[in-house]
This record gives sequence, C-alpha cells and structure tokens, in this order.
Amino acid sequence: MSITPCPSPLPTALRDEEAVETQRNLFCPNYDACLHLVVKRGWEGWSCRNCDLRAFRVGEPTAREFAVARPGGWDGN
Repeated sequence: MSITPCPSPLPTALRDEEAVETQRNLFCPNYDACLHLVVKRGWEGWSCRNCDLRAFRVGEPTAREFAVARPGGWDGN
C-alpha cells in the first residue's frame, strides 16, 4: 500500500456535496497533501478513486460527536 498522495484528475470541479463524499475520502491522513498537489497542478476537479488509502479513515466523527461539536447541538450549548 502506497502512502504517497495520488489524486486522480477529474474534468470538472465537484460542486455537489454528495459528489464530494462519493469521490473523496475527507478523513484520509493524506487529504491535505493531495489537495496541495491538486492546487499546484491547477486541476479543476479531483478524486481519490485510484488511491490505496481510499477506504482508510482517520478522525471521522460519530453522529454523537458531530452533534456535540455543532453550536446549538443536542446538548443545548
């Protein structure tokens, strides 16, 4: 398994939040490195579809953690 950033170019930018979640692993430990590479190369859009780390998720909050982290979350704060 490679840990080298390996984003795949897409012909257009992803504008739909659901498409982003489908095409990218936002909780990948290399996400920032891939984003940096994409910006440096001037790509319109990109995907994690060919990456070995596509299914590896670090720091993804559970539903409870997400609710507590939001202002006005379920705990009333």
